[in-house]
Amino acid sequence: MTLRILLTAAVLTSSLAQAQTTIFNIPALPPKSSAATPITPAPTTTTPAPATPTTGSTLPMTNPVLSTAHSANLNGPGSLRVGQATTWTFTLTNQGEQAINLQHGACDVRFEVLDAAGKVVRANPTNTVCTMQLVITAVAPGETMDVQDIRWDGRDSGGKALPAGEYTIRAVFSGAGVRIMAEEFPVTIEN
Repeated sequence: MTLRILLTAAVLTSSLAQAQTTIFNIPALPPKSSAATPITPAPTTTTPAPATPTTGSTLPMTNPVLSTAHSANLNGPGSLRVGQATTWTFTLTNQGEQAINLQHGACDVRFEVLDAAGKVVRANPTNTVCTMQLVITAVAPGETMDVQDIRWDGRDSGGKALPAGEYTIRAVFSGAGVRIMAEEFPVTIEN
């Protein structure tokens, strides 16, 4: 009887170990529907955006450009010190006459950093782990909304400290079936 109990405990322990859930594999919940505010997908177009990065960019560029009149910007500090994680907010302003409704993931804003010569020194990481969180961004005509924050600590793609100088952050929203480029943001790394 003791052997049977030990075997049962061993099977249960291994089953429980395999059943553990982390924040990285929690499935997203669908948004709650509301008759008052139906969510319609943002209109898209296949016309190239005027703010498309030049060759050598590491940002995702596969989705069509958002066709509703808009502007996108990064808001945050103009300087940082290496090793000091700094946050910028990707904002979207609706300049059109229809609402922009985006259902997207929590990691749909990506960025890269260029040095003064225009070389990508901090590429968009391809090995990031994102939760399957669903974010709903609804921007009424004339409104500006925060879409997502990005963080950078003044280091290159390999984790090495970049020298003091002038850099440019380039960011793109690529989710919900559309692409939105933010205006390039100049930043200074200080000693």
